[in-house]
Amino acid sequence: MEIHALKRDIDVLKTHIQMTFEEMLYRQKEFIIFDELDLEHDTPNDYLEMRNEITGNVFDVHPLKVIKVGNYHDIEVVEADGSFKKHSIKIWDLSIEDRIILLELMNECLED
Repeated sequence: MEIHALKRDIDVLKTHIQMTFEEMLYRQKEFIIFDELDLEHDTPNDYLEMRNEITGNVFDVHPLKVIKVGNYHDIEVVEADGSFKKHSIKIWDLSIEDRIILLELMNECLED
């Protein structure tokens, strides 16, 4: 298989993930994955790997919620190192695999 074909396949997958993400946010404007109030007594089980665009550092985060704000979206996460420092990130801050995991978590929160 050609390297060019692999790159094309990745681009197709990224596009499909983005379209699915946007479709889910069209159906439902907010997805609560883990309630922030529960952080005092509990730790979320789900981890995602986030890359800081400025430093390039990669670290683990727990997703809290995904919300649609106008034409944009925010993914609220907390650092998984115990500091629970909050961040507001975009889907492209996550690896392709973690984008899919986030879609799975959002799908579990879909209201019928």
